[in-house]
Amino acid sequence: MRVDRSVQIARPGLTLLLAAVTVGGCTTLPRNGPTGRQIAHDATRKNDIGFEIVDISPQNIAALSSVDAPTGALATLSADGVVDTLGPGDVLSIEIYEVGVTLFGGRASIAGAAGGSAAESAPSASGESIGGEGVMVDRDGNITMPYVGTIAVAGLTPAQVQRKIVDGLRGKSQSPQVVVSLRRNVANTVVIMGAVSNPRRLPLTLARERLLDAIAETGGISRTTQTGASTATGTGAQDAIVRFTRGSRTVEQPLDTIASGSPDDIVLLGGDRIELIRQPRTFTVFGAIDRISQIPFESRTLTLAEALARAGGPNDSRADPRSVFVFRLPPGTPTPSAAAASADAALAPVAARPVAYRINMLQAQNYFLAQRFAMRDKDVVYIANASANEPLKLVQALGQLFSPVLAVQNATR
Repeated sequence: MRVDRSVQIARPGLTLLLAAVTVGGCTTLPRNGPTGRQIAHDATRKNDIGFEIVDISPQNIAALSSVDAPTGALATLSADGVVDTLGPGDVLSIEIYEVGVTLFGGRASIAGAAGGSAAESAPSASGESIGGEGVMVDRDGNITMPYVGTIAVAGLTPAQVQRKIVDGLRGKSQSPQVVVSLRRNVANTVVIMGAVSNPRRLPLTLARERLLDAIAETGGISRTTQTGASTATGTGAQDAIVRFTRGSRTVEQPLDTIASGSPDDIVLLGGDRIELIRQPRTFTVFGAIDRISQIPFESRTLTLAEALARAGGPNDSRADPRSVFVFRLPPGTPTPSAAAASADAALAPVAARPVAYRINMLQAQNYFLAQRFAMRDKDVVYIANASANEPLKLVQALGQLFSPVLAVQNATR
């Protein structure tokens, strides 16, 4: 069999070409992230944000398994107050009952003797409703009554208003009796809105409603908030934030941290505003997995083991299980713009520096640690690529490059 001499001559050049590509190819092949060794190298040198690597171990897992439960924010707004006093916008029902000759020309007979001449001489009592559909308290907190004039009622209870009207009618009417009741409550109401089933203005009563009472009265969390991506857990109170405004102060607190009857379940006062905000906590997964995704917690607590399972776990053909990282920005970490404005980010306090927690999933004991490591909102899980993948990628790239040449050679033989 005769071998083409040109092919024999080309082989040394082809070998040199393959060697050159092998040397430089590993640094130019496409990749979806750094290897564990590259991350460790970046942490040891001076980087822009000064992050550090902390290995998850039995010595520090106790601190890493605790979950912050912010409480006490709502309790700071607790205040004494009443909910039965009148204010602008309230509508009153006022009924006046008189005996004998009446000032108001009553229509309804309230009392009288039954039959006989005695009944004819007995005094009659009649009642009259003032204002038809009610009397509204004006913007200055006053109402106007016939034969009495203007009465300041803001800050008074209905019983106190009754006594004021009776005092004003004394000497003008024979034994006047007055009944004042609240027909429409405006001053002593709270507004509840946001992710609730029935947003509305809720009147307060002498039962002294609390925060959770108001949320329950409006139907609780809306259906869209309760529906999650996972049919196993769904979402609920753990994904709802209560934004509470009293006067000029506003605080926020997770709904599921408010226990019934606790100081955070504060007694409501007129003018309070409650807003439920759906704010799902999520973590993001990158690296050697089948799909990069943002995944909701859908539960109050979530461990690293559960997070990896929800993400589908490492890709067996590409991942380096010795280098699983959780990148976390601790509370108080400067934003990128603030860090850029700093003269030296390395001078920031250690507690405020970002941390990359590393765990080696090839060690059996670390599966127990992964069950205790508590995830936090906006954590980034990164599964590093195995270093052995790069030569494999190079071989695959070379195969795609030279497969047409080999196919032509095979066809011409």
